[in-house]
Amino acid sequence: MAKVESLGIHTPVALPYLIREGLLPADPKKTSYRWQTYISGKDEDQIDEELLVTEHCVVWSQGKCIRNVYRFELEGEAVSQAILTQFAPSIGISGQESASKNGEHTYTTHSSLHGQPGNLSGEQIKPSTRPVRALVVFLKSKAHVYYLHGARHILDLPFEIERALPAPRGCLLQRKITRKLHVAPTPHLPSAPPNSFFSSQLRPQSSHLQSPTLVRSFGRPQPAKPSPRRGGGGIDGLLQDVLGSPAAAATDEVASLHSFTDPLASFGVVTTSYQHQKPRLSTKHRAGVSVDFEALAASEQMVYVSPDDELSASISPSTYAVLLVVTYNNDTQLLTVWHGWYIEEKSLRALFKQREAQKAAKARRRSSYMSVTAGTGATTPAVRARESFAAAGTLRPPTEHATAQHTAQLSRKSTRAEEEEAMASQMDPDYQPPVPSQPPTRETRRISSLNADLRTSQSAGVGSFTGAGGRRNASFGGHNDRKSFGHRKSRGSTPGSVFGRSLGPDDDLMDIDSSGNYEHDENLDSIVQHIRATFDAAGVDSVFGNVDDGYRRELVVRKLHSMSVSMRPAAGNPADTFRVATLRAPRLDNSSEDDVLGLYVQDMVRKEISHIVLTIKRRRIWPEMADSTTFPIPVVTHVGALKQTHDLLKLHDGRRAALLVLGQGLILSGNDTTLCPLPSQASYRVHNPFDVLTRSGSPGREAGKNRLIQPAQGSLVVTNAGAGAAYDEVDGSGVHHRRRLKLGADDRCVERLLTVCETVLPVSQAARVRATFCTAYAWVLANPDCLKDTSCSAEWIAFTATVLSFTTALLDNKARAALKLARLASGKQNGVEQMAIHLGRQQRQERALSSQPWSWLAASHAAAVSSSTVATRKDQLLSIAAALADDLSQISGAVSPRQTSVNAVNLLHGLHLFREEQKLSTLSGRTSSELALEPIIAQLGTWLGQQAWSGRAGLYYAIEGGGDDKWAFVKSSPPSQLYKRPMDEPTSVHQWFERALQGSDDRPFPDLVSVVAADLRSPPSEDFVRNAKGLMPKACALSAMMEETGALSVGPSRIVESLAKHQVDSNMLESLPQGLAAPFREAIARCEREPPTSWSQDLLQLVGREDLVIQDMAQSSTSAGAPVIYSDTNRDLQAICHALEQPVHAPKTREAARHGVSQLIFHQDRRLVDAAALMRYYSTQEAECAKQPDWSDGHHLDQQRNTIAHVTVRMWALPAGDGMIHYDCLTPLLTEKYIPHGFGSKCLMHPMGNVLHIDRTTLSEEKVGWAYFHAGVSGGLRISKQVKGIDTSWVAFNKPVELTNRHAGLLLALGLGGHLKSLAKWLSFKYLTPKHNMTSVGLLLGLSASYIGTMDSLITRMLSVHITRMLPPGAAELNVSAITQTAGLMGIGLLYYDTQHRRMSEIMLSELEYMEVEDPDSGPDRLRDESYRLAAGFALGLINLGKGKSLHGLHGMRLPERLLAVAIGPRPVRAVHVFDRATAGSIIALTLIYMKTGDKGIAAKVDIPDAAAQFEHVRPDMLLLRAMARHIIIWDEIKTVHRNPQNRTSPGWIESNLPACYQSTYRALSSTKLKQPLQTTDVPFYNILTGLAWALGLKYAGSGNEDARDEVLSALDLLYHVAGESYYYDAKLTRATVRRCVDVLALVAATIMAGTGDLQTFRYLRRLHGRTDAETPYGSHMAAHLAIGVLFMGGGTYTFGTSNLAIASLICAFYPLFPADVHDNRVHLQAFRHFWVFAAEARCLVVEDVDTGRPIRMPVKVSMRDGSKKVLTAPCLLPELDTIALIQTTDSVYWPLTLDFANQPSHLEAFRSNQTVHIRRCPAAEAHGTVFSATLAAVNDASQSALSQPLASNNLWQSLFTLPALKDLDTADWELVLPPDVHSSTHLDERGTVVDDRLILGRDAEDSDVDRLRALKVLFTWAEKVKVEGGGEMRWLGDEVVQKLRARIEERSRLAA
Repeated sequence: MAKVESLGIHTPVALPYLIREGLLPADPKKTSYRWQTYISGKDEDQIDEELLVTEHCVVWSQGKCIRNVYRFELEGEAVSQAILTQFAPSIGISGQESASKNGEHTYTTHSSLHGQPGNLSGEQIKPSTRPVRALVVFLKSKAHVYYLHGARHILDLPFEIERALPAPRGCLLQRKITRKLHVAPTPHLPSAPPNSFFSSQLRPQSSHLQSPTLVRSFGRPQPAKPSPRRGGGGIDGLLQDVLGSPAAAATDEVASLHSFTDPLASFGVVTTSYQHQKPRLSTKHRAGVSVDFEALAASEQMVYVSPDDELSASISPSTYAVLLVVTYNNDTQLLTVWHGWYIEEKSLRALFKQREAQKAAKARRRSSYMSVTAGTGATTPAVRARESFAAAGTLRPPTEHATAQHTAQLSRKSTRAEEEEAMASQMDPDYQPPVPSQPPTRETRRISSLNADLRTSQSAGVGSFTGAGGRRNASFGGHNDRKSFGHRKSRGSTPGSVFGRSLGPDDDLMDIDSSGNYEHDENLDSIVQHIRATFDAAGVDSVFGNVDDGYRRELVVRKLHSMSVSMRPAAGNPADTFRVATLRAPRLDNSSEDDVLGLYVQDMVRKEISHIVLTIKRRRIWPEMADSTTFPIPVVTHVGALKQTHDLLKLHDGRRAALLVLGQGLILSGNDTTLCPLPSQASYRVHNPFDVLTRSGSPGREAGKNRLIQPAQGSLVVTNAGAGAAYDEVDGSGVHHRRRLKLGADDRCVERLLTVCETVLPVSQAARVRATFCTAYAWVLANPDCLKDTSCSAEWIAFTATVLSFTTALLDNKARAALKLARLASGKQNGVEQMAIHLGRQQRQERALSSQPWSWLAASHAAAVSSSTVATRKDQLLSIAAALADDLSQISGAVSPRQTSVNAVNLLHGLHLFREEQKLSTLSGRTSSELALEPIIAQLGTWLGQQAWSGRAGLYYAIEGGGDDKWAFVKSSPPSQLYKRPMDEPTSVHQWFERALQGSDDRPFPDLVSVVAADLRSPPSEDFVRNAKGLMPKACALSAMMEETGALSVGPSRIVESLAKHQVDSNMLESLPQGLAAPFREAIARCEREPPTSWSQDLLQLVGREDLVIQDMAQSSTSAGAPVIYSDTNRDLQAICHALEQPVHAPKTREAARHGVSQLIFHQDRRLVDAAALMRYYSTQEAECAKQPDWSDGHHLDQQRNTIAHVTVRMWALPAGDGMIHYDCLTPLLTEKYIPHGFGSKCLMHPMGNVLHIDRTTLSEEKVGWAYFHAGVSGGLRISKQVKGIDTSWVAFNKPVELTNRHAGLLLALGLGGHLKSLAKWLSFKYLTPKHNMTSVGLLLGLSASYIGTMDSLITRMLSVHITRMLPPGAAELNVSAITQTAGLMGIGLLYYDTQHRRMSEIMLSELEYMEVEDPDSGPDRLRDESYRLAAGFALGLINLGKGKSLHGLHGMRLPERLLAVAIGPRPVRAVHVFDRATAGSIIALTLIYMKTGDKGIAAKVDIPDAAAQFEHVRPDMLLLRAMARHIIIWDEIKTVHRNPQNRTSPGWIESNLPACYQSTYRALSSTKLKQPLQTTDVPFYNILTGLAWALGLKYAGSGNEDARDEVLSALDLLYHVAGESYYYDAKLTRATVRRCVDVLALVAATIMAGTGDLQTFRYLRRLHGRTDAETPYGSHMAAHLAIGVLFMGGGTYTFGTSNLAIASLICAFYPLFPADVHDNRVHLQAFRHFWVFAAEARCLVVEDVDTGRPIRMPVKVSMRDGSKKVLTAPCLLPELDTIALIQTTDSVYWPLTLDFANQPSHLEAFRSNQTVHIRRCPAAEAHGTVFSATLAAVNDASQSALSQPLASNNLWQSLFTLPALKDLDTADWELVLPPDVHSSTHLDERGTVVDDRLILGRDAEDSDVDRLRALKVLFTWAEKVKVEGGGEMRWLGDEVVQKLRARIEERSRLAA
């Protein structure tokens, strides 16, 4: 410690770069650049940062690397200043964080940002994760803010910045004040006094005085007028009042200090606040408290601002930052220290909530308020309350009694003299009567008793900076002490704030407790009340606004202290004149929660340092509210001065900090003025000896590397503090010499021991520990001869001397004389003995360096060097340290015998407990003689006269290695009286644990808290307890667990839970001695196989079952080790260059992350690959056109071209299904443009194999726009829903110059995935402005899908302007297409989904019923066609989805009656066209509203007609809808019938629900195999049959029910038999109906088997895909390929759900009327075909091996909630998750896994987010019940592993088991050492196994170490307890291992005997 090292000459890191780039000349002058250094990081991870600023460039460096360069040549302005600071993420009143991102590469000084106001009122605001660091560059008129993670902001400055300083939130700005030219003064009338009647009459009645806001007064501070009674007044004062200086006024009116906390907000004004009493209402007994705000005077200049929370290094920092600001006023020659806090705006709702909570709290305490009695002391009148507050935060509250007396005094007539005195006192707060002996009037300001006491104690400190002190004590003067400070508005005559009366009938502000006893806490309460009032004012201003010239109040400051300084010129930067530093100090007492902070201010002119001690009190701002957090309040408790010095600098070294006083020493504590001396200065080097590379870049060049230099003559200056306590010394020539000062010990053990000593010693003594160690270490380094007599290091000698220095008062005179003789004889030692000691030290070092891990595995060990070869001599450590300690104690002063006794006992116990804690860690190593605690403890025990603690032979510490045969003890007679007695004997942690297991001792193990608690008068503070227990984590955890579990007498699960409760993780268990860890390992082994399902992630990780932790979707759901199959497509140069501009996606699912899972699902065949190939619309198509014998080549070519035309139509329909197969499979590169695929233009004709090209003119977006729209949707649906970063910037980046249909589809896909929720609204309007139809449709539907069910007002307005019906009356006609308005209607339905919004329901119903008058000339209404009304029906149904039985909000609308009238009512002739278009929408609306309600009345009315004759009066396709609608309403009655495959004569559900007249037709068609003719009479039958099948398919959607599938496929087979020639119209109509029903039935079958890839269904769909004829329209192709996509949805990982929204979306997406051609939207808008996304559910259970990271096949058992069970093989699709109770894996090779959905909702929620679970392979011994089967399985695995590995590699690893330590392992245990899977991550796992524990315990049984043998004894005791209480079986080690260890110990005992 305190070791100074030279790091060479320090130059800016970026300086060579700037010279090389030509931004600076070759030899730049120091004035051509500015250099700033910072420290970032936390604790041991601190790193240096630099800013190098030139005229037009700023370079940011970290360490030795340049991180970024910012250039501003194009700005045309020079850089005035650049700083690194941090901004807090914006937090609103609701507690939501802003959208600004905290990048992963942020570099912060502290891990959390304090000072977040806003929840003072009790509102729970979510804290931000970390502050966002940024670089702020100030130019003359602009400011550039560069977040270090990449974001950037540019601000226009309203004024020029003179100086900026970093702050905890942003920075503080010093405004550059421009002085105007002096002009002749203009006479003007003197202003009236602010409290006069005249001024009150002339004052304008501003609106803010009528609103519940506070009186504003800080915008323009006015100069204070001199008092008419002041001695310096007279005619000069009068002339100054009459002839004011305009120039001075113009300058003083401007606020100079501003806060900059958010780049997206305006600047704030740094204000100070004053407290005054509010007027008392007639209904109140006491007055309230209000505050006024004023900006700091323009003459105040920043000297220092806390860059971060001053207490941020605390272990338990305050919620709010301690922010200090130091300013200098050149006009008044005062240096002022301010305490600042940030205030936040609040919503009106939060204000009302806060006040209601305060009312409730005050109502409970009303009686206590009524009992307050008036005080008897003199009090300050209300008009003067703020003046006494201004002095160091000590406010004297007025009392009722004083107010009454004041009123009585005013009732009598005052004399003229008294009136003048009163007027003068009101006009001048500093006025005092001219006659000191005159009794003061009631208006005279009085000083509180605390102020008077503090003035007395601080009078010496104030004089440290000499100068004009003024009339008053400058330390406690009011704000108006300085003549430049503004005149305060609303003084004595102010009506006060009306805030208390504005928000309620009563004034609820609590008054100050006026007991008349002004103690310290009472004055703090007044400060708290003042701070509380500032937050109240901020809340009111946020609601009602303020009038402060556009600047916000963000930072409020309160004056703490003022100091007078010497006169100096006004020019110059005050920061160059003053140096300010802060340093934390220890708390006043171990039971105190108050922190202490030291503030050091150095006057560089007078070379003086003033020292101010601040005590940080913590108080609740709202004490009546239980959830109110504490607020730190600094209070000045001491002011002092240090002797003259040249410079001052704060150093940081991890968590430690110190102040370097140049040339004098170090200050280690904030409340200390004693300097710790420094050792001799190190030589000055030219190069840093610790640099790997020299600056020249040649690592091998050693010439000149160790060159020394002599600094130039002149006074040194210290600057540029860096990480690791580095700093620069600047010599007279300006050269920076880098130095480093060690503030802590190099050895971590010594550092922790120093902390232990600080903990156990009283606070007054603990403050001396570091300084004493520093002094001792410096002495040892200066006297290296003392190391000759001991083998200990210099640091250990210094530590020993530090410990003994607190106890040397126990020495008697004889011992002191012996120490003196030892000093004299220290130089006369024998050289041979010295060489022996050094030889022993060298041999120990060589053994330590040559030892390798697990070196004891060898069969033989090298023989130890005989100790007889080295001359033995007692180590003189204690003698040397005691002599040094005696000198140190004489320097520090005498200590009372009582204190010495307490010190010795506490140190004895503390060191002993620390040593026992070290025994609990196998990583701490064995205590060597270089770090020997035993002799120190034994020496303390000897001095205390406690024989049990001494080093006598046979005692505890003699056995431990601290005997008097090795160490030379200092003998001294014990003291006659011990004021505190130690424990009777040392307690070993092993012995305590053993006795606890035996039940003979139930006392907890002692800790450091128990050592100190006996000396405290009150219980220790929480911080102290936490810190003390942190020094003994393992011992405290063991003690607490033994007490909680009854000495481990509970079950294993309770023991494991206790481990996690006391923060014992796997790492801590690994470091415990194996004997002590065995009981806990046993409990873990018993819980490892089947841990409770209710365990958290920490508990599962503790037992080694990370496989049971279900990861959330924020992590990648794919394994890192999953095989990825890359494309082997040839890439020529042209393709590669083209890919730079238009990147091409990898073909098919081979690049998808879930490809490995899909391969496991469809591992038996290539059905998925075949389906994906069928849907490949962007590659070469395939068709067949065989040449007939009678065809010529030309005719064959014509037929091929015709076939290509049909294939092209089919290709247009492929994207709709392709998006399903590849749904949610891609994570795009955010920096690369994402362009959806287009259509291919080639066709491969079979069987000839020739390739023909499709006419590109038929593939333009203008001709087939909807095909490209579907292609865009297909490309967008590939993007995963969990991808982060799809935001406004990404969408704008991918926005084409000219809007395209593909991009429109991409927008819809992004909306369906929820990505448009982060889209900025301005970009939405930019998309909608060109009125591109496709883009409008895609964007409106996408936004509605992203905001589904939110009723967002902005999206509503956006949709409304695209719907004619929603425009206000009289609005202009919209120039919006019909399809856009149709999309808008559906968007309203999505946006108001499940809200039962009445207004929107009325609009949709009116659109369904709209009766237009057709104009014969113009034809039917092109807007309200069937598609438009169908969208209105869907929207109406979505708004009221499933609410048919609870239409409470729609009373009076007669909704069902009106819908039924349109759906099934009579058709008037004049309105038949309206009913024809609205029938489908009405049926759909009724279906959705009454879905699953079971309303049989509605179902019967909407059902198909009863008589077959009525079918002729109903449109055939409406029969399909009505058949489906009836059964969707009575959902529960849809039940499939299981039919025996051998006997299918029993009717199925579809056949049973057919009308009676058609059941015979169904049976006849099913039984015959002949083709049936096409008849129009059968058209109703076909539609009804299809409608029933559709209802069945919706009921079993995604279930994989084979019975339902078979029924649908039977109906499909039936329709295949309907064929024949269609020459006539009725036959063609029937053929079209049959074709449409076939398409729907195929889609229904695929819906039932969604995601399963069912082979039988796929055969039917392949047949439909092969249709390439003129009879198959575009819509049939779309239906067929939608079915293929559904069957393989998401590569087999997705399926459909059956929720209300899912069913509604399936009805909308698979609406049975498909388009006739690619442009057809007359019946159903094609964009709705993609709404199946709302029904898609990820229900594929994927099992991954946690070691290999690869998905595997695993049998699982699924238990349903109805009691049934299913056996599946994962990866597989599960039934609906709400129907599952339990999922269990059944493979015995792996640890079992259980997902309990029924009892653990967290399991179900986590599985919905991520369907991948992880399992771990269990050892063969656990997987098999018998030893034989386990051995056989291990041998089998080993043989398989040998086959998969090269022979040489296999033999190498197998040879390990021939080593002596491993030769006794069973074969079943081999895989614990070598896992059979070569890809297993177990090879990299650092966690030990039972094999490691067996080997270590076997080594301990052969060792002679006492602690290891004691640990074995604990193990044997535990084994006996298990044998008696636990059934006699030890699963972890095994009984056989324990018996072998016991036998070995007994054998050694017999041999020793």
